[in-house]
Amino acid sequence: VRTALENTGRKDYSDREFERFFRRVYQHYGSLEGYQKLDDAFPFLDWAKEKGLTLGVTTNTPVRTMETVLPMNGFHDYFSWFTCSQDVGAEKPQAEIFQRAWEEAQFWVPGIDKREILHVGDSLEADLCGARAFGFQSLLLDRSDNPRVTVYQDWLEAPDYPGKSEDDIAASTVTDLGQVSAMLDAAMV
Repeated sequence: VRTALENTGRKDYSDREFERFFRRVYQHYGSLEGYQKLDDAFPFLDWAKEKGLTLGVTTNTPVRTMETVLPMNGFHDYFSWFTCSQDVGAEKPQAEIFQRAWEEAQFWVPGIDKREILHVGDSLEADLCGARAFGFQSLLLDRSDNPRVTVYQDWLEAPDYPGKSEDDIAASTVTDLGQVSAMLDAAMV
Protein backbone atom coordinates (compact mmCIF):
# COMPACT_ATOMS: atom_id res chain seq x y z
CA VAL A 1 0.00 0.00 0.00
CA ARG A 2 2.87 2.37 0.78
CA THR A 3 4.35 1.79 -2.68
CA ALA A 4 0.99 2.42 -4.31
CA LEU A 5 0.65 5.67 -2.40
CA GLU A 6 4.15 6.74 -3.43
CA ASN A 7 3.44 5.83 -7.07
CA THR A 8 0.41 8.14 -7.01
CA GLY A 9 2.42 11.02 -5.52
CA ARG A 10 1.22 10.63 -1.91
CA LYS A 11 4.36 10.73 0.20
CA ASP A 12 3.29 12.80 3.18
CA TYR A 13 0.66 11.05 5.30
CA SER A 14 0.24 10.25 8.95
CA ASP A 15 0.15 6.77 10.43
CA ARG A 16 -3.58 7.25 10.98
CA GLU A 17 -4.09 8.15 7.29
CA PHE A 18 -2.03 5.13 6.24
CA GLU A 19 -4.17 2.83 8.39
CA ARG A 20 -7.29 4.25 6.72
CA PHE A 21 -5.79 3.72 3.24
CA PHE A 22 -4.69 0.21 4.18
CA ARG A 23 -8.15 -0.71 5.55
CA ARG A 24 -9.84 0.50 2.36
CA VAL A 25 -7.48 -1.49 0.13
CA TYR A 26 -7.85 -4.56 2.37
CA GLN A 27 -11.65 -4.25 2.27
CA HIS A 28 -11.66 -3.75 -1.50
CA TYR A 29 -9.65 -6.92 -2.15
CA GLY A 30 -11.79 -8.82 0.36
CA SER A 31 -14.91 -8.06 -1.66
CA LEU A 32 -16.23 -9.01 -5.09
CA GLU A 33 -15.32 -5.53 -6.36
CA GLY A 34 -11.61 -6.37 -6.19
CA TYR A 35 -11.84 -9.26 -8.66
CA GLN A 36 -13.09 -10.04 -12.15
CA LYS A 37 -13.79 -13.54 -13.36
CA LEU A 38 -12.14 -14.21 -16.69
CA ASP A 39 -14.38 -15.65 -19.39
CA ASP A 40 -12.58 -18.98 -19.70
CA ALA A 41 -12.45 -19.84 -15.98
CA PHE A 42 -15.81 -21.52 -15.43
CA PRO A 43 -15.90 -23.31 -18.80
CA PHE A 44 -12.50 -24.83 -17.95
CA LEU A 45 -13.49 -25.75 -14.40
CA ASP A 46 -16.74 -27.32 -15.61
CA TRP A 47 -14.81 -29.27 -18.26
CA ALA A 48 -12.31 -30.51 -15.63
CA LYS A 49 -15.12 -31.54 -13.30
CA GLU A 50 -16.87 -33.42 -16.13
CA LYS A 51 -13.59 -35.24 -16.90
CA GLY A 52 -13.19 -36.19 -13.25
CA LEU A 53 -9.92 -34.33 -12.81
CA THR A 54 -8.78 -33.52 -9.28
CA LEU A 55 -7.80 -29.88 -8.97
CA GLY A 56 -5.89 -27.94 -6.35
CA VAL A 57 -4.68 -24.40 -5.84
CA THR A 58 -1.06 -23.47 -5.13
CA THR A 59 -0.74 -19.76 -4.46
CA ASN A 60 1.43 -16.99 -3.09
CA THR A 61 -1.64 -14.95 -2.17
CA PRO A 62 -2.78 -14.67 1.47
CA VAL A 63 -4.85 -17.41 3.10
CA ARG A 64 -7.88 -15.13 3.12
CA THR A 65 -7.99 -15.31 -0.68
CA MET A 66 -8.75 -18.99 -0.46
CA GLU A 67 -11.05 -18.63 2.53
CA THR A 68 -13.12 -15.70 1.28
CA VAL A 69 -12.46 -14.60 -2.29
CA LEU A 70 -12.62 -18.03 -3.97
CA PRO A 71 -15.95 -18.93 -2.31
CA MET A 72 -17.42 -15.44 -2.98
CA ASN A 73 -16.62 -15.85 -6.66
CA GLY A 74 -17.95 -19.41 -6.89
CA PHE A 75 -14.58 -21.11 -7.44
CA HIS A 76 -14.00 -22.86 -4.12
CA ASP A 77 -16.01 -26.04 -4.73
CA TYR A 78 -14.03 -26.94 -7.86
CA PHE A 79 -10.85 -27.57 -5.86
CA SER A 80 -9.93 -30.43 -3.55
CA TRP A 81 -6.96 -28.78 -1.85
CA PHE A 82 -5.40 -25.40 -1.30
CA THR A 83 -1.69 -24.83 -0.75
CA CYS A 84 -0.83 -21.33 0.36
CA SER A 85 2.64 -19.86 0.78
CA GLN A 86 1.50 -18.23 4.02
CA ASP A 87 0.85 -21.70 5.50
CA VAL A 88 3.96 -23.31 4.03
CA GLY A 89 6.42 -20.52 4.83
CA ALA A 90 7.79 -20.59 1.28
CA GLU A 91 6.59 -18.98 -1.93
CA LYS A 92 6.62 -20.21 -5.50
CA PRO A 93 9.11 -20.84 -7.11
CA GLN A 94 10.62 -22.44 -3.97
CA ALA A 95 10.49 -26.23 -3.89
CA GLU A 96 8.85 -26.36 -0.45
CA ILE A 97 5.51 -25.04 -1.67
CA PHE A 98 5.42 -27.51 -4.56
CA GLN A 99 6.37 -30.30 -2.15
CA ARG A 100 3.36 -29.40 0.01
CA ALA A 101 1.09 -29.25 -3.05
CA TRP A 102 2.30 -32.72 -4.05
CA GLU A 103 1.59 -34.02 -0.54
CA GLU A 104 -1.92 -32.57 -0.73
CA ALA A 105 -2.43 -34.13 -4.18
CA GLN A 106 -1.31 -37.52 -2.83
CA PHE A 107 -4.06 -37.38 -0.21
CA TRP A 108 -6.70 -36.97 -2.94
CA VAL A 109 -5.00 -39.15 -5.57
CA PRO A 110 -3.02 -41.79 -3.65
CA GLY A 111 0.21 -42.80 -5.36
CA ILE A 112 0.25 -39.89 -7.82
CA ASP A 113 3.74 -39.23 -9.10
CA LYS A 114 4.78 -35.59 -9.22
CA ARG A 115 5.42 -35.97 -12.97
CA GLU A 116 1.68 -36.64 -13.37
CA ILE A 117 0.74 -33.23 -11.97
CA LEU A 118 0.10 -30.36 -14.35
CA HIS A 119 0.61 -26.95 -12.76
CA VAL A 120 -0.89 -24.04 -14.70
CA GLY A 121 -0.03 -20.50 -13.65
CA ASP A 122 0.51 -16.97 -14.86
CA SER A 123 4.12 -16.40 -13.79
CA LEU A 124 7.05 -17.62 -15.87
CA GLU A 125 9.33 -17.62 -12.85
CA ALA A 126 7.01 -18.84 -10.10
CA ASP A 127 4.74 -21.17 -12.03
CA LEU A 128 6.30 -22.53 -15.22
CA CYS A 129 9.93 -22.68 -14.08
CA GLY A 130 9.28 -23.28 -10.38
CA ALA A 131 6.92 -26.20 -10.99
CA ARG A 132 9.21 -27.74 -13.62
CA ALA A 133 12.26 -27.41 -11.40
CA PHE A 134 10.34 -29.38 -8.76
CA GLY A 135 9.35 -32.07 -11.26
CA PHE A 136 5.76 -31.17 -12.13
CA GLN A 137 4.58 -30.65 -15.67
CA SER A 138 3.61 -27.02 -16.12
CA LEU A 139 2.13 -24.49 -18.48
CA LEU A 140 2.46 -20.72 -18.47
CA LEU A 141 -0.92 -19.04 -18.81
CA ASP A 142 0.15 -15.80 -20.49
CA ARG A 143 -2.56 -13.19 -19.98
CA SER A 144 -0.34 -10.25 -20.97
CA ASP A 145 -2.65 -9.27 -23.83
CA ASN A 146 -5.61 -8.98 -21.45
CA PRO A 147 -5.92 -5.44 -20.07
CA ARG A 148 -7.84 -6.79 -17.05
CA VAL A 149 -4.81 -8.77 -15.85
CA THR A 150 -1.83 -7.34 -13.99
CA VAL A 151 1.34 -9.37 -13.60
CA TYR A 152 2.95 -9.29 -10.18
CA GLN A 153 6.10 -10.85 -8.79
CA ASP A 154 8.26 -9.49 -11.58
CA TRP A 155 11.20 -9.51 -9.16
CA LEU A 156 11.45 -13.30 -9.05
CA GLU A 157 14.25 -15.20 -10.71
CA ALA A 158 13.29 -18.24 -12.78
CA PRO A 159 14.90 -21.46 -11.58
CA ASP A 160 16.49 -23.77 -14.13
CA TYR A 161 15.01 -27.12 -15.01
CA PRO A 162 16.11 -29.89 -17.41
CA GLY A 163 15.39 -28.89 -20.99
CA LYS A 164 14.81 -25.21 -20.22
CA SER A 165 15.11 -23.11 -23.37
CA GLU A 166 13.28 -20.30 -25.14
CA ASP A 167 11.70 -22.91 -27.45
CA ASP A 168 10.52 -24.99 -24.48
CA ILE A 169 9.04 -21.93 -22.78
CA ALA A 170 7.25 -20.91 -25.99
CA ALA A 171 5.89 -24.45 -26.46
CA SER A 172 4.70 -24.44 -22.83
CA THR A 173 2.83 -21.14 -23.06
CA VAL A 174 -0.93 -20.83 -23.58
CA THR A 175 -3.11 -17.75 -23.63
CA ASP A 176 -6.39 -19.20 -22.39
CA LEU A 177 -7.70 -22.15 -20.44
CA GLY A 178 -9.48 -23.52 -23.52
CA GLN A 179 -6.05 -24.36 -24.88
CA VAL A 180 -5.27 -26.27 -21.68
CA SER A 181 -8.44 -28.38 -21.94
CA ALA A 182 -7.71 -29.06 -25.64
CA MET A 183 -4.17 -30.20 -24.80
CA LEU A 184 -5.43 -32.43 -22.01
CA ASP A 185 -8.21 -33.86 -24.20
CA ALA A 186 -5.60 -34.75 -26.83
CA ALA A 187 -3.36 -36.37 -24.20
CA MET A 188 -6.23 -38.43 -22.72
CA VAL A 189 -7.10 -40.09 -26.03
